[in-house]
Amino acid sequence: MERSETRCLRRWSPRGLSAPLGTAAVAIATSLGARAYAQQPTPPPPSPPPSSLPEAPEPLPATNQELLQERKRLRAEVEAGRQEREADRGLREEVRQLRSEVSALRATQSTFPPVPGPPGLTGSASEPTGGALRRLPSIYQSGAAGPEVPEPPDADRYPVRGLYKYNHNATGPLGGGGYFSISTPDDEFTLNFTNQITVDGTFFDLQGMPTNEQGFNIPFTRSFLYGNITKDFSYQVGTQASPGTFNLLDCWLSWHINDYLTIRAGKGLAPPVYEYTAFSPALEPVISNSPMFQLAAKRPIGVMFSGMLFDRRVQWWSGVNNSGTSFFGNLSRNMDFNGALDITPFRGDRWTGTIWEGLGGGAGVSTGWQQYALDQTSIAFTNNGEATTNPSFVTSVGVPFYVYNSNVSAYGNRTRVAPHLYWFGRFTVLGEWMYFSRELTDGPRIGRSVQNTYYINASYWLTGKRDFAGNGFQAYSTIEPLRPFYPPRGLWGPGAWQIAAQWSQFNAGSADITRGFVDAARSATQNYNVQLGVNWWPNKYTRFSVDWVWTGFNRAIPITGPTPVSQDNTRGCVSRCSSDQSLSAFSSSGRTPSPLEACRHGIDHCAEESSNP
Repeated sequence: MERSETRCLRRWSPRGLSAPLGTAAVAIATSLGARAYAQQPTPPPPSPPPSSLPEAPEPLPATNQELLQERKRLRAEVEAGRQEREADRGLREEVRQLRSEVSALRATQSTFPPVPGPPGLTGSASEPTGGALRRLPSIYQSGAAGPEVPEPPDADRYPVRGLYKYNHNATGPLGGGGYFSISTPDDEFTLNFTNQITVDGTFFDLQGMPTNEQGFNIPFTRSFLYGNITKDFSYQVGTQASPGTFNLLDCWLSWHINDYLTIRAGKGLAPPVYEYTAFSPALEPVISNSPMFQLAAKRPIGVMFSGMLFDRRVQWWSGVNNSGTSFFGNLSRNMDFNGALDITPFRGDRWTGTIWEGLGGGAGVSTGWQQYALDQTSIAFTNNGEATTNPSFVTSVGVPFYVYNSNVSAYGNRTRVAPHLYWFGRFTVLGEWMYFSRELTDGPRIGRSVQNTYYINASYWLTGKRDFAGNGFQAYSTIEPLRPFYPPRGLWGPGAWQIAAQWSQFNAGSADITRGFVDAARSATQNYNVQLGVNWWPNKYTRFSVDWVWTGFNRAIPITGPTPVSQDNTRGCVSRCSSDQSLSAFSSSGRTPSPLEACRHGIDHCAEESSNP
């Protein structure tokens, strides 16, 4: 039995010819020796009588030279056989080692029945050593000792690859762009990483607004880890760092059942505001969101359901979330029911490349019971400095213009409705309107507070590019210039150039001022905002923007001090709050009024004029 196994191994070993050659050498030596002996001269036999036998030819004896050559050849073969036998001892040692390993593997298989693994599986029965799998650490990363019983041959240890990839169709947490991916060859398991760094500079601030975005600064930097655990389950973890703050943006796990239904649990974007869910802030054509952003659900914690219908022409969201981004209050009285519907009727191959491809619209809704104080300063109810409980309403650059008193609380139902309409292409327009209503109280009084706001975005690609044709809730994306500017690769094109504009208006209403919920001295009821911008994409990885932002109010309010600023002069008598007529009322008192007193008196005087035409 041992002999047959040895021959089997020698078929693949370069040294496997040793034993056959040794045996052959002995056989050749024996035969040649007999031949040499037979060829030695011997006395001739007696000749028969000529009359009885025919005469035979006499054999020619071998020469001494031939015998010498044969002898040398035999000696060489014997020496080669001796060397092969030495090498054969090493083969026998390897055979004994392999037998030991096979015996250990059989013992392991008796404990863990083998299960056929997929192609490319590592850690299989082809890697046994000492009764365990090769390269299996005895200590795990957590510091705990490894199991005493070795892993089965079908343990989940798959080969992985690392690649840099680029999303061209507005997918991913940042609306497309590059990312680094570690994945199995079949993409059943992936870990992706992407980030976004924004460097900003504010150099022309005519009013000296109280903002930290002065000169060069970094308004935010975002990093995302995301991927899938099998193709049915995906995850995402996103963080954002702003000056002095750090925030967990996303942390969720989703189960993709089919195209019609996906379930997501955790912290992430939710309806009703389309502007907040459709794109990354760095990809919007203007430099910042409209004032509507503060009324969005943002990234609450809860369960969301979503899906696509009619060949992905209809997308829907629905779910239950808590009230604020970082709101961990009593969910029995601080919970929202959110939903949204988006329709892109001209989606599909038939409409690809037409002007109708990017046309779509829909609406988002949210309703739920709220019970909390608006002014939350002792606990983390803020999202990078932005309070999700709305203790004030701010401009698009974050400056408060409608400030609630510290004793005001939400107590009752809150409802948000936000329809939207868009058309994406070389010329892109996006508009959205929101109705925001909630019950407020300061203890003795209670009343319904109503605000409404809208914005219109318009942009145009000067260099012939087209915005992504619309993917429902995924809108603005990265742009790949037709002629990029990328000197390291010898590309000196103009890149992609875009002009953009936004007009927005926020109407906070006067009812809360009348009830005494709002600090009237620091509040204006209406905010207007204009943004103009030019964007340059030298290549698909980088964007440079230059923007001009103008903000106005319907009445003068103090922002950096007691002096009212930024008054809109189109509101009739209210525009005379800082006029000479307001100051004349104090002339008989012998003192000079403060600008705030003058403004208040001007409003009262205007009200009297309005009531007595």
